[in-house]
Amino acid sequence: MAIEVHPARELPRDELWNLVGTIRRELGRRGEILPPSWVDETVDGLAQGIGRGWFWGDRRSPAGLAVVWVRDRKAYGHLHGTGTPESAAGLVELGRHMAEHLGPDVGRLDMGSTGLSELEEGELGRRLSENSRFSKLLRHSMVRVLASTGPPPEPRWPEGVELTTVQHVPFGELTSLDWRTYRGTPDETLLSSTPAGNKELLENALAGLFGRYLDEASPAVRTPTGALLGFAVACQESLQSGILLDLAVDPDSRRRGLGEALLLRSLRALLALGYPRAHLWVTEGNTSARALYEKVGFAVDASAMIYRWVRDSTSLPPQPAASSP
Repeated sequence: MAIEVHPARELPRDELWNLVGTIRRELGRRGEILPPSWVDETVDGLAQGIGRGWFWGDRRSPAGLAVVWVRDRKAYGHLHGTGTPESAAGLVELGRHMAEHLGPDVGRLDMGSTGLSELEEGELGRRLSENSRFSKLLRHSMVRVLASTGPPPEPRWPEGVELTTVQHVPFGELTSLDWRTYRGTPDETLLSSTPAGNKELLENALAGLFGRYLDEASPAVRTPTGALLGFAVACQESLQSGILLDLAVDPDSRRRGLGEALLLRSLRALLALGYPRAHLWVTEGNTSARALYEKVGFAVDASAMIYRWVRDSTSLPPQPAASSP
C-alpha cells in the first residue's frame, strides 16, 4: 500500500483542531502537561504554514498527523493515529518524512505518539528501528497517593543546610544548578541541549505555563554561606494532583540525602495544600532517580515511548559556542 504524505495546512481548520485537541486530551490522560494555549497556537501555526506538520489519508478523514517544533538545533515531534487498521504503517512513513524534512542544522529529533494500541505501538517502534538512525527511549509516569492517614515522613536534612523556597533564590543560581545537575545523566538534553533552552523551560515552569507554580511545595536548600545545594519545583497539574517538574541537587553534594529530603518536603507541602496525588516523569535508564522515587512511595502507573532520530554528526554545521547560564 502506497502511503502519500501531505502538508497539514491542506487540512480543513476544523479537522486540524479536532486532531490537535485529541492529542492534547490523550497526553493529558497519561499525565503530560501542555500550556493552555497549545491547541490554538499549534492549529494556527499549521494552518498558516508557519508550523511544520504532515498528514496521510483523506483530507476530510485523515488517518494520521505529524507535527514538529525545532529549538536549540533539536526537533520535538509527535505522531498521532486515528484508529485505522493501517495507523502504524502510516505513522512510520510520517516519522521518516519528518526526519527527512528537518533543516540541515537539526541534529536530533525526539517523537512521541498517541492514538495507537499497544500492538501498533510495538509495530511503530520495530519499523522505525529498521533505520539505524532511530532508537527508542522509554519514559515512566509515576504517582504517589497523599493522605493524612499516612503522610510522607518528616525529611531528615543534613547538618549545615538552610531551607528556603525556589522563589527566594536568584533565578541565575537556579538555572546554573539545574544545568549542572542533568549533565551526564540519561535525561541530559532530553528537553534542551543548551543552557539557554534549559533556562527557558525553567522560566516557563515558574511562570505557571505548565500549571500554577506552587512555591510552598518548591523547597530549596543552601549552605550557611549562601551556596545553592538543591531545589525542587512543583506545580498544580489538576485540582486532584500536584506534579514535580524538576529536582536538582548539586553533583558535589549528592549522597547526603538532599534529594530525598527535598522530595519529602515537597510531598508534605502538596498534602497540606489539599492535593490527594503527586505525579512525576522519569526516564527508564535513570535508575538512581527511579530508585529514589520508589523509596519515597512513587509507583509507575503509565509509560510512554520516545522515538529518537540522530543525524550523522559529520554532516552537521559547527555549533556556536554555548554561553554560560
